[in-house]
Amino acid sequence: MKRITSAIGAMMLAAAVPLVAAAQDARLPNTLFWTTYDTGGSNHATAVALSSILKKEQGVNMRILTAGNGTAQQTTLRIGKSDFVLAGFDVYFAQEGAVLFGTREWGPQPVRLVVTSNPNDSQALAVDPALGIAHPSELKGLRIAYVEGSTSIDQALNALIMGCGGLDWSDVEKVSVPGFGASVDAYINDDVDVYYTVTGSSTSIKADSSSRGLGWVPIPHDDEACWSAIRASDPRWIKKVATEGVNVPSSGIELAASPDMILNTYADRDAGYVHAMVKAIYDNFETFKASVPKAYGFATDRQLLPYVVPYHDGAVQYFKEAGLWSDEAQKEQDRLIERQNVLKAAWDEVVAQDISDDADFAKAWQKLRRERLEEAGFSVTLASW
Repeated sequence: MKRITSAIGAMMLAAAVPLVAAAQDARLPNTLFWTTYDTGGSNHATAVALSSILKKEQGVNMRILTAGNGTAQQTTLRIGKSDFVLAGFDVYFAQEGAVLFGTREWGPQPVRLVVTSNPNDSQALAVDPALGIAHPSELKGLRIAYVEGSTSIDQALNALIMGCGGLDWSDVEKVSVPGFGASVDAYINDDVDVYYTVTGSSTSIKADSSSRGLGWVPIPHDDEACWSAIRASDPRWIKKVATEGVNVPSSGIELAASPDMILNTYADRDAGYVHAMVKAIYDNFETFKASVPKAYGFATDRQLLPYVVPYHDGAVQYFKEAGLWSDEAQKEQDRLIERQNVLKAAWDEVVAQDISDDADFAKAWQKLRRERLEEAGFSVTLASW
């Protein structure tokens, strides 16, 4: 049975999510902070472009912090150093309190989406084209870049190489690198054969200009066993024919994708502030779209409403005003927030057990997380790690 009554759930929501009162009248602060990936990639270029626009159009100083992996990025939110994070799918693992976010230092986080980017390129496994790889199962024995501290990339490799390819880590050579930028450099320097990236990123252009060139590992859309394994890993994945990017043919490449960039924050961020942030993006969208190649992916008609993490109330308010937020979206939004409440209550149960050994704590958390999600009628992704 459920361990959270509707009354307790309501109190948790009231504490975690501020009301959207007078959100339309709020303004951005004079100075704000975003965290994103290291310089040289699309996330950083996008943040820099918006920063320049906000300075010129609204006199707002948007300062950009960099961090090479998901836990470091989300840490800046958690400790109050940053207001928003523009990055990848690590926000989902933070919500779930899973993998690197499943340690006693973390646990499930009350994260919220603000906007997402869904352009015509795609996430993909980059590979040396000289190897002639046509399926993830052919990656056996190759050197794979493993980005330390990035649950999003780690799980992508597990889904696309281990899941779709039917391999495990003993079948390949894991080469650990400290951040995403280091994985690109490792490829260019011939220290790895495969790394996870985006087909249209500036770093892909950089890698292609090296002596190795750059190719992509297809994820065949008619391979049912492959897709069953991919979707069992985590819920981010959709089938996508990428039509943009380095060495992507006009006919496209069948790949597995999720939002290219995700802007997230915490639930307790002021709703008026978040509404003003979203409004600033779209009030300046034509300039924004022209200033950096992939900004068009943030267009309102490309938003995933809802997605697998709830949206912030300030963002919801904006999308309602734009006529984009449906009753169905709200129903799923409420369900996603309830999932976070179930996860938080389960985490508190484990913490209350006062387990001193880290390994025992992790086992207890994974077990109770599964049980409480199942009792509440939710799917159990990442049953163990």
